[in-house]
Amino acid sequence: MDVERESVGTGTQFVEANFEMAVDQSQQTEGKSAENVIDLEKEDEKQQARKEIAPRSDMWNHFTKIKDDNNVLKAAKCNYCLRVLKADSNQHGTSALNKHFNACKRNPHKFAKDPKQGTLQATVGEAPSTWRFDQNALREAFAEMLIEDEQPFAFCDKSGFRKFMSKACPRFQVPSRRTCTRDIVRSYFQERAKLKKFFKDSCQRVSLTTDCWTSQQQNGYMTVTASFIDDNWTLHKKVISFFKVKGHKGEDIGKSLMKSLADWGLEKLMTATVDNGSANDSGIAYLRRQMQKNIIADGKYLHMRCAAHIINLIVRDGLKDVDLSVRRVRDAVRYIKNGTSRLVRFKEIAEEEKVDTKTFLRLDVPTRWNSTYLMLKAAIAYEKVFLRLAEEDISYVLELSEEREGMHGHPDEDDWHNARKMAEFLEHFYDLTVRVSSSLHVTSNTFFHEIGEILWHVNEMENDRGKDQERERGRGKGKEKEKENINLLIFVAAFLDPRYKLSLYYKITVEEIFGEENGQLVWAPINTCIQELFTEYKNMYAPSEERADVTDSNQSKGGPGNKLKEAVAKRMRMSNCPNNTTKSELHKYLSEDCEDTDKKIDILAWWKDNSHRLPVLAHMARDVLAIPVSTVASEPVFSTTGRILDDFRTSLTPFMLEAIVCAQD
Repeated sequence: MDVERESVGTGTQFVEANFEMAVDQSQQTEGKSAENVIDLEKEDEKQQARKEIAPRSDMWNHFTKIKDDNNVLKAAKCNYCLRVLKADSNQHGTSALNKHFNACKRNPHKFAKDPKQGTLQATVGEAPSTWRFDQNALREAFAEMLIEDEQPFAFCDKSGFRKFMSKACPRFQVPSRRTCTRDIVRSYFQERAKLKKFFKDSCQRVSLTTDCWTSQQQNGYMTVTASFIDDNWTLHKKVISFFKVKGHKGEDIGKSLMKSLADWGLEKLMTATVDNGSANDSGIAYLRRQMQKNIIADGKYLHMRCAAHIINLIVRDGLKDVDLSVRRVRDAVRYIKNGTSRLVRFKEIAEEEKVDTKTFLRLDVPTRWNSTYLMLKAAIAYEKVFLRLAEEDISYVLELSEEREGMHGHPDEDDWHNARKMAEFLEHFYDLTVRVSSSLHVTSNTFFHEIGEILWHVNEMENDRGKDQERERGRGKGKEKEKENINLLIFVAAFLDPRYKLSLYYKITVEEIFGEENGQLVWAPINTCIQELFTEYKNMYAPSEERADVTDSNQSKGGPGNKLKEAVAKRMRMSNCPNNTTKSELHKYLSEDCEDTDKKIDILAWWKDNSHRLPVLAHMARDVLAIPVSTVASEPVFSTTGRILDDFRTSLTPFMLEAIVCAQD
């Protein structure tokens, strides 16, 4: 029994020992698997955290991350000295990076740790100035760059630009497209508020100009520009509106202009300069009816016709007369420039003929008449070369032969004669267009001279051509119509020029423009216009001493013998005659000697210096001299196809398009 008990006990102990061993092994296995599961979960959490959490330290703008095969951050390389530092986020963090950043000898930001701390910046030709990093200021400057350079908003997302900025200014965080859009709109509203406040506080009257644009989808747009002279006698031109034209009727244009003026709170208008179109005429008529109470002379002189547009029409008409000769010269120039051997032979003949010119042949853009003028001017110098080429090069004659499709023949002596006359004709209009289209200087005071130049050159060209009577009669009617449409304020602007006033020189110039007989008839309306305007401005801006005289005269009314004096004084005021004690301001201005007609003067500076002596005329000059005689700058005027919006601007909404165009100005 004892033996059996011992054997049973031994077996039981063996079983229990094996059971405990199995349990231990099972627990160990479960523990390991649990640990593995926990490790995997932790690893997943770490990776997920790494994906979700973006680097928050500014140091990563100056260091490049180095990761292992498992995409785990292990080190960082300095962008300036290329030193590698440990940067495991679990062990090291960015403390070592920060320490190295402050000690790095090649770090350009070493002495600009505080954004408020300025740094010296050397500029060529100027004294050293301080510069401090300002993220907001750089954002504003970046928005201005996009506006001024007409860059698309996607420019900020271009990888090359971002790479450049990371080297040029690593601390600057390039904004996104949406941020750029918000910055541009904010800049537009800020500048709009400033200009609106100026119009309310300091502006007398504004003169408007309109300019038409066309989008790629053939939608019509109109820009409205306000011209004015400020209290410091500085001329300003500001684009105040850029909108899509809903209709092409004159009333639609007039309503759009009225809405633009209402948005800016502009109630006092001097003139509106527009192209010569029937719709524009109707639009100005609508504007005159709506604003008659706030316009000088009840709107009689509101409509100003664009001088540059008139010049363009005259040039286009002139080019039609010699179109064949111009085409032949253009084909000849294209023939020479389309082959290397032709070019070499052409230069050899030019040397043999001893052509003395620094310019060479150039092709024109047919829709831009200034380039046609430059092409003719350059080609005329090589006339002998082209004529000799026609004798020696049979391929030149055959390739330009009229028998070939699209060709018009090579230019002969008659064609070169026409080209010379047309180049002389275009030269005057080229210089004239640049003068009248200036946006930085006063142009209204000398425009009466420009009108005379236009008519004189047209007459000379017609007389030289010897056109038939019917054509001459048609052109004569056109010129007479243009003379009738001349706004008299142009002559008032010349009167306000101290070189001309109402001098004999001025009167003879008017007679030369209109002819001696008609000029004498026009001279009377010019004098009447000046007198009416002066009287109206005198009622608005009479000096304090004149108002005091009026008060004294009112107080003395009712006494014996005053009725006759009042009647005489009234007639003297109407005729603007000087009385016994004082001279009228207008008479004082006219009685003074004129400046030399050949003298170049700054007319705004002259009126600024004399405004205290002639206050009423100074107010008058401030409004009249601000009148623009052209609706556009000189470069677009040369085009005969109009102004076209590019692809980027066409893709924008009307509001964003207006914000960019107005902010760019």
